[in-house]
Amino acid sequence: GASASILTTVIAERSRRSMRSDEAAYAREEKAREFQCDNLLKIQDVLSRTMRLVARAHLQDMEHYKNRKSENEPAMLSDELNQEILISNKELSILSERIEDDGLREKIKILRAKMTDVLVAKSPEESEARIRTLSYSFDENMAALGGVLRSIL
Repeated sequence: GASASILTTVIAERSRRSMRSDEAAYAREEKAREFQCDNLLKIQDVLSRTMRLVARAHLQDMEHYKNRKSENEPAMLSDELNQEILISNKELSILSERIEDDGLREKIKILRAKMTDVLVAKSPEESEARIRTLSYSFDENMAALGGVLRSIL
């Protein structure tokens, strides 16, 4: 009888330890899932804001191209818009490095590079072509973000 009681106690204790370990693993996974979800939602917001800023910069550049006195006159963004773009891009850079999905992280990096391409265009034609490419890529990335979000919810 005593050995059966000891065996039962050992089995019960082993079972409790296993359950606690499973609960802790589940809690860690849940915390990581919530972090990714929050991060991706922030990225969607920052991407949208950055896209609007890049579009404003593009429009400023187009206005400059239309009104410039010489072909060699460089387009300069207003200090305020330039600062907003820098801050938004910095935030996007930080948030994108926190993306768990390697493929999505790489897509966001490529999208950021396309945003920069619009900002450094040297002619109206180049700027127009780059903003079109960026717009298409932006839509694709927002869809990819949505897909990853749905998969982890």
